[in-house]
Amino acid sequence: MSKPNDKKTMIKLCPETPLLSLPNENNSFNPALLNMSKIKVVKKELQHRYRRHRILAFLQGLYSCHWKRYQWREIEIGACCCLRGEQIFFTFLLLTFCISFVFLYMWLEAKNDYGGFDAFVFQFTKQWFYWSFFLVIIASIMFTYVLLLMMIGLCLLTEGQQPHLHWSNKIGILLVLSICIFGMVAVTLFYEEKWKAAELSLQMTAPYLHIFGICLMVAFSWPMGLYFAKLNGAALVEKKQRQSGNVKDSRKIKRIRAIQFISLISFLVVLLIIYTIPLGISSPCIRENKTLARKPTFIGHRGAPMLAPENTQMSFEKAIEHGATGLETDVTLSYDGVPFLMHDYTLRRTTNIHEIMPTSSHLPSSMFTWQTLETLNSGQWFFKAQPFKFMEPLTKEDELKAKNQSVMKLSNFLRLANRENKLVIFDLYRPPKKHPYRDKWIIRVLEVILNEVGMKSHLVLWLPGQFRADVQMMAPDFKQVLGTKLPLSELLRMKINGLNLAYKDIDSKDIKEFEKYGIFTNIYVINEPWLYSLAWCAGVHSVTTNTIHILKKIKRPFFFMTPKEYMLKWLLLDFISAIVIVLVFFYHWWREKGWYELLVKKKSPVFPMSGVTDVEENTEEIQNQDENNENQEEIPVSPSPSDEKNPGDFWESLLEMKSKNLKMTRSLSTESVIGSNDEDMPEMSSLSLENSKNDPSCEKISKPSALQKFC
Repeated sequence: MSKPNDKKTMIKLCPETPLLSLPNENNSFNPALLNMSKIKVVKKELQHRYRRHRILAFLQGLYSCHWKRYQWREIEIGACCCLRGEQIFFTFLLLTFCISFVFLYMWLEAKNDYGGFDAFVFQFTKQWFYWSFFLVIIASIMFTYVLLLMMIGLCLLTEGQQPHLHWSNKIGILLVLSICIFGMVAVTLFYEEKWKAAELSLQMTAPYLHIFGICLMVAFSWPMGLYFAKLNGAALVEKKQRQSGNVKDSRKIKRIRAIQFISLISFLVVLLIIYTIPLGISSPCIRENKTLARKPTFIGHRGAPMLAPENTQMSFEKAIEHGATGLETDVTLSYDGVPFLMHDYTLRRTTNIHEIMPTSSHLPSSMFTWQTLETLNSGQWFFKAQPFKFMEPLTKEDELKAKNQSVMKLSNFLRLANRENKLVIFDLYRPPKKHPYRDKWIIRVLEVILNEVGMKSHLVLWLPGQFRADVQMMAPDFKQVLGTKLPLSELLRMKINGLNLAYKDIDSKDIKEFEKYGIFTNIYVINEPWLYSLAWCAGVHSVTTNTIHILKKIKRPFFFMTPKEYMLKWLLLDFISAIVIVLVFFYHWWREKGWYELLVKKKSPVFPMSGVTDVEENTEEIQNQDENNENQEEIPVSPSPSDEKNPGDFWESLLEMKSKNLKMTRSLSTESVIGSNDEDMPEMSSLSLENSKNDPSCEKISKPSALQKFC
């Protein structure tokens, strides 16, 4: 490009054009000094600001099925955001969001009991299915649907659009609300302990729910800041119009400021509540390192039921292989008085009784003789049903061994535990009426333990509560274990050595109190790492589990932190989020204030032109130039065909003026920038050159080919 003082590139300016005022020397301008890249950047920014209709159309279509712009209704500043009916349904939307979140959270935290829930449903459906996993998927879909609707509604409000929820979405909201309420009622009636599990999980997840809440408020600060800034800009416009005497209603500014104040205070109150939530959080895993108890030992729940069929020889061997210190099982008596291992009331779920004796599969398992029971297969169902969703694949050798498992006698179970020096604990089921051993089932089991097997007495954790005093007399070395929590004085009177409690009864204070008097605590059934971590932090001595192969890998409790670490993370997170929220609000205020000031002054933005000399970015100078050019005649320009189709092609005329090097003012209306198309630039340039040649008021431009090449 030539030097600025090259006279071959110095082009005469036409003094009659009032469109753009450029610095010149001797009424000449060098186009090499004009950097058009920044003008194009401004053009893109303006197009980005005004061309948002596709996104709004998409949001309006999803929310209200209004895909056409003429169907949209803008919110009048100072008026209500929507109709009364829409307000009611938006309230239902918020309520459904909260309930669906609670329902989803409850089922996600109930993952520890998915297997037990599926087995519970199997008793009624007689078909094995992952009902728990299916319900989690349904709850996730419902929550996501409601969350998207609420986010779209908030986005429409921040964009100044009245939300009109479509009737199909209204039906969907009511359907989701009904399903969630029905599910919660059903859980309360049939599976009430799941609420306790969800409540217990808050001791572990509350610090992280606090983080999630802060992140949600930071994300929500973007539309909130935009809405606040728009209200502020609207108030500035109303104030200016009131000063000029164009506004008769003086209360409109007060209404805008009232809405602005209420929205901001509501946002800050919610934010303050979330910031102070940690003051009410109490978690056993927030403690000093030296106060952490030893790692709880493992008792295999029916062996290792995720690695082999439950209550079989292979299952207990797998539990011992993975480091179990004890084995748990369920004992019932056959019709001829042989104690065997079976959890269910019938044989249908864990044996092939429906294939061998289909007409008798509904009978209680204790109504069959041992001669019949020992012929049943207890391993094939494990591969057909796959009772756990995420089971590790077995080797071919283990798979063949598992398929050939049979019903296990209590005596064989005790011999295995006695040989491996493992603790045993079991539930003992009383036979039904008309059973020969209905009133002698405890005596028969004691005979097997003491006489037939010769079990080491200190390895037996006696759990059955019936005739406990008699059992203590017959086997005083048995460790007496109680399945319910009683006052300490009552436990000492009954000579209880340990407690076997459900995980919903975890209480670190009680556990420490019982431990002082030599009473240990075992918690069942613990399958999830977070729940095992909670039991560890609470000081539990042992846990009964299905997932011993997973829990044994945990070296440190999850979510464990010292009070100082938690305090530091809490304060640091609050400080960073507060800074981000302030910056978001300031950014929206700064951006919207600039545009509304331009509206008030009825001036368009000044385009930066780096490289142009002797240009002072001064509004007064531009106004003076406008006044000096008022008496000048304008150059008649023949209309372009594109002007008739698109009034926004004025940007091309700006580039045309650059190619002709005419003197223009800097006033460019914002509307003239919208809809410009760079593809029409060559055509406009050539047409403008043609017009300039025919215009007698302008001097001809030297070397037009070089100028066209420059453009």
